[in-house]
Amino acid sequence: MAVNTVFFKNSSLIDQLTQMRSTFDDLQRQLATQKNSTTYSGLGQYRSLDLSLKQRVNEVGAYQQTVSFVDLRLNVIDQTVGRMDEIRSESRTAIDPNNFVQQADGSTNSQTSAKVSMVELLSLLNSDVAGRHLYSGAKVDTAPVVDMDLIMDGDLTHAGLKQVTNEYVQADAGVLNNGRLTNTLAGTAVTLAEDGTHDFGFKVAGATSDLSNVATTHTAGPPASEEIDFTGQPEAGETIKIYLDMPDGTQTTIELKASDEPGLNNGFEIGATPADTAANFQTALNEALGEKASSELKAASSYRASEAFFSTYQGQAVARVDGPPYNTAVATRDGSADTVAWYVGDQTVADPRGGSSAVIDDNFTVNYGARANEDGIREVVQSIAAFVVADFSGESEEDHAFYSAMAERSRSPLQNVEGKTSGIQKIQMEMATTHLAVQRVDDRHTTTANSLQTSVDEIEGIDANEIAAQVLQLRSMMDLSYQTTSILYQLSLANYL
Repeated sequence: MAVNTVFFKNSSLIDQLTQMRSTFDDLQRQLATQKNSTTYSGLGQYRSLDLSLKQRVNEVGAYQQTVSFVDLRLNVIDQTVGRMDEIRSESRTAIDPNNFVQQADGSTNSQTSAKVSMVELLSLLNSDVAGRHLYSGAKVDTAPVVDMDLIMDGDLTHAGLKQVTNEYVQADAGVLNNGRLTNTLAGTAVTLAEDGTHDFGFKVAGATSDLSNVATTHTAGPPASEEIDFTGQPEAGETIKIYLDMPDGTQTTIELKASDEPGLNNGFEIGATPADTAANFQTALNEALGEKASSELKAASSYRASEAFFSTYQGQAVARVDGPPYNTAVATRDGSADTVAWYVGDQTVADPRGGSSAVIDDNFTVNYGARANEDGIREVVQSIAAFVVADFSGESEEDHAFYSAMAERSRSPLQNVEGKTSGIQKIQMEMATTHLAVQRVDDRHTTTANSLQTSVDEIEGIDANEIAAQVLQLRSMMDLSYQTTSILYQLSLANYL
């Protein structure tokens, strides 16, 4: 009789054990990763929503990274612009019209202080963050301004501010150093006239007089002239004022007083005849013109030169005196090719703020560019530089007067007019407004990111306490199942019988 081999196997128990083991491993994974699934398909009906939420989280994160870069740059701009405004105020105090104290090298104490301020100012304008220059507009890889020595002295092929200033001073002073005017005498009439039609030197604006027996006649021109005719003798103490316009848009006045005595300062002697009086007046007028040309006109020329040198906004050409000779020049020329360019940053964008921009949110772009040659900054650089480059080394009375006139012109753009803000302060306010907008967007991004991440965590996350309880329960069931299975597999015929 054949004996069949009998195998006992409860396949349903094994399948159950396998399934419980798989469930146990998955629960252990959930506890370890705090995620309820390793795949999006495991999220069921929420998989599309989870993908959408995570994509938005990534977008907000990218915006936040951009915001952090912009925030850093705006912080540095705020600090540097703030310091520039302090330099503006400090320079105005240092440039004292009444403090003419020369040093061994011929410069004044005020000039030394102003030079230190300008060096720091140029350094601030070359500030960068991680190699990105802040005051170059869109040309962020280039330092926007050249160094102090090059600005002042130029190089072998390019004129600096000193040379440009010297040319304008000569052109405005003229051959006779009297402001390009002619002073002629014919009988009893003295005629003061411009030497031609051009933009240099004094421009005769008119005269007022309380001189007896004197007639004044103004011819508008151009060129303009003023005739002073002594038809009779004036009275001692009577005065005449002649008004002269200067190249920087300011005006000066020559006032001469009739006197019975010779040698009166700012006066002329009444002669024996009207013709003699006219001759004395002509001499006094020539002296006064020379003094004004060496002081106030020289200051006006120097400031005009600095305006031509530094006003290069959006590629505006440097206006150089067309010479040599310069003291008879009648026009200016484009000096771009042979003059130092003090600003070498971007010149293409009309609005300096548009030189740097960043997208920090959907449909929200901020512009935070700055340029070293925009008016608010340029006028401070120009004013300080014009004073630094001036030459007061002669120590004459004219040099003292030139110093005072130059100091007044340099201080004027540096002061805060009551109720108004400086150009640099306006820039700082614009940047502060932009910075505030960036910070508010950043706050909104933080709130949005937190909210989105909470939703993602709710979809993908687990309740750790619940999973732990399930693990304990499943482990107990698995222990019982393993024991039952073990008993069944140890069953034999002998045991069965």
